[in-house]
Amino acid sequence: MKKIFVVALSLFIMLSLAVPCFADGYEANIVSVTEEVLDNGVVCTTTIYEYPSIQRDKTKNGSVRREYIYDGEIVASVVLNASFSYNGSTATMITAFGDHSVASGWSYSGQSIWGTGATAHLSATISGPVTFPVSLSLTCSPTGVLS
Repeated sequence: MKKIFVVALSLFIMLSLAVPCFADGYEANIVSVTEEVLDNGVVCTTTIYEYPSIQRDKTKNGSVRREYIYDGEIVASVVLNASFSYNGSTATMITAFGDHSVASGWSYSGQSIWGTGATAHLSATISGPVTFPVSLSLTCSPTGVLS
């Protein structure tokens, strides 16, 4: 019964809070920022955020945001938000959801979100002058470190 309550409460909290922030007034900590250039010339900037947990038990809320830049313009932004529980020896994804925005002339399709153990995954496709896959993941370590 406690697990059902925790999952329901986590889902309610995550769905009611702003994207990519989990709560207004809470500062997000930037965990990492990376950049890569795809074969088609699209530049991807990926930022992982960690949010303060409002729960007393060992939970971690975070998100991974990727911006796609083509011809010097941001053409899409995709966010994967997830909550995890951890206890020092294992971690488990509790819930995850995604959000996206695309510029005029671009489309976003085929979104799928799932979890495997301590990792949340998102996949989709962005299409416009070029088409490319979206693949995001967010992992929580047994000690609560997001990557």
